[in-house]
Amino acid sequence: MKASRTLAIARKSLGQIGNDRRTLAVIVMMPLVLILVFGYGFGGQPSHIATAYVNADQGPEGAALLAHLPSGTLDLSRVATPGSAYDAVHSGEDWAAIVIPANFSAHLLAGNATLTVYVDATSPTVQQAVMGAVESAIQGLFSKGAIRAPVVLSPSFVYGSGNETYIDTLAPGIMALVGTFATTMLAILVLVRERPLGLLERLLATPLRPSEFVAGHALSLTVVAAVQSVVLLVAAVLIFQASFAGNLALGFLILMLFALGNIGLGMLISSVSRSEFQAVQMIPFIIFPQLLFSGALFPIDSIPVAFRPISDVLPLTYAGDALHSVLLRGWGAGGVLWDLVILVVYSALTLGAATVLVRRQA
Repeated sequence: MKASRTLAIARKSLGQIGNDRRTLAVIVMMPLVLILVFGYGFGGQPSHIATAYVNADQGPEGAALLAHLPSGTLDLSRVATPGSAYDAVHSGEDWAAIVIPANFSAHLLAGNATLTVYVDATSPTVQQAVMGAVESAIQGLFSKGAIRAPVVLSPSFVYGSGNETYIDTLAPGIMALVGTFATTMLAILVLVRERPLGLLERLLATPLRPSEFVAGHALSLTVVAAVQSVVLLVAAVLIFQASFAGNLALGFLILMLFALGNIGLGMLISSVSRSEFQAVQMIPFIIFPQLLFSGALFPIDSIPVAFRPISDVLPLTYAGDALHSVLLRGWGAGGVLWDLVILVVYSALTLGAATVLVRRQA
């Protein structure tokens, strides 16, 4: 090995990188973006959990209990009746609801107080945080001598049983996440692999329309995505023995709709990239924010409040939420209608934008 030739190759490689402004920007920005994403997004303690409450107590201890709830853990909203509290959890508006019954103060003195907490148990992390906050409030009353008798804490699981395994609750998010990786990566390679060979220019020199070009590739990749979706569902049920309460067919349709949007996104990225290297550079910026801020791997309530608006613009947030609600809560299409609308819009925008850019290249 001759040092001069090795250095010459190194200079040539660095020169190519230095002449590519996008590559230089990625080299500088990627470490910063990734450390911020992982630092702020990776599974902290849930906070500001949406929680309804009913305080029907005529005495002072019901209000005292609420006052002892740990600050920042629960975001409380008052409702009128226990039925309304249950509905708030059943509709997905809140993760939990605390019901303080009438004569709670009197029952404490008599030693037979009961406190009901409605909980959505499809997220064990959130469930544990809610129950921990309520138990902490009870202990706070004990420590200050406000009560002289124990409180029977009665959790009522609106969804789930409280005994779900880790894979049960994580499977929907993992399936959506794997779908993001697989379909986006495949679609990214569509145009960048054809451009160096001149295939794109030749195809567009024929009567073939850009919309037909995009639709044809989208159709082929949709078939691939269908196979992947079936594999994901079968693996979750048969290999990992995930227990799903909802309709697997509807779950499959959600995965397919999400895949269509990812196909459009991948083709959009490939259409603005001059090489496979440039296209691959974009992958971390697509994958990692969705990995950590979408709620696919852990609840959005675990993300710092300042970063939660990021979740609102991530397609994986809506795909994961739809799969979570359908497969774990047993909801139908009507219950996840808003998520489905977002996914339809996502697919239309990405495929439409890819078609426009291909037309400009023509």
